[in-house]
Amino acid sequence: MLDAEAYPATEIVQMYHERWEIEVGYDEIKTELLDREEAIRSLAVKGVKQELWGIFLAYNLVRLEMERITDEAHVDPIRISFVTALRYIRDEWFWLCGTRTPGAIPGHLRAMRENIKRFILPLRRSERVYPRVVKIKMSNYPLNRRRRKKS
Repeated sequence: MLDAEAYPATEIVQMYHERWEIEVGYDEIKTELLDREEAIRSLAVKGVKQELWGIFLAYNLVRLEMERITDEAHVDPIRISFVTALRYIRDEWFWLCGTRTPGAIPGHLRAMRENIKRFILPLRRSERVYPRVVKIKMSNYPLNRRRRKKS
């Protein structure tokens, strides 16, 4: 990757940011959607595929609602907190399942979108730069350094 023409720095930076957004998506699935319970329960291949499709479907449905919210609010999709949207949608869905008729779902989703607009994140401050540094490992134990005698 030393050839500047084959690998322009601007493309590498852009690809790094895209990769980081993908990593954030993985984290949202593992940490928030699955509540850190990453075990697939099924032992059969067909069941594993079904569970994975269910996880990806749920993730994409939350993302779809977030996209609809951003369209109505005229902001970028990254301005809505996935965690807040997921929790709000999950809470509303549990409430909706027990007390409402199926015909009321579209209206309730519209009302939910209006409420979720309150959770629009502030603009990113892209001018901030944090150079890489080596972090010092902090220990709860004192260092055992023996002094050497000079000969």
